[in-house]
Amino acid sequence: PARADQAAILEAKELQGRYEKALAALPAKTRDVFLMHRIDELTYQEIAAATGMSVAGVEYHMSKALAHLAKRLGIVR
Repeated sequence: PARADQAAILEAKELQGRYEKALAALPAKTRDVFLMHRIDELTYQEIAAATGMSVAGVEYHMSKALAHLAKRLGIVR
């Protein structure tokens, strides 16, 4: 049990590192939109208002971010 817990902790840390590197590799605007939505929990409409983008622009950047992260983290279907 203790070894399984240690293995899970190491695996989680490794995944966190890969996630952070993948986020850092995103273009700034795309990363900002992603973080505003996922961390700050803003709606697409709120992000659009805050950035001066259209809602479609926010959707584009979120789609781009999600595809990038999925690919970098090996979650591509």
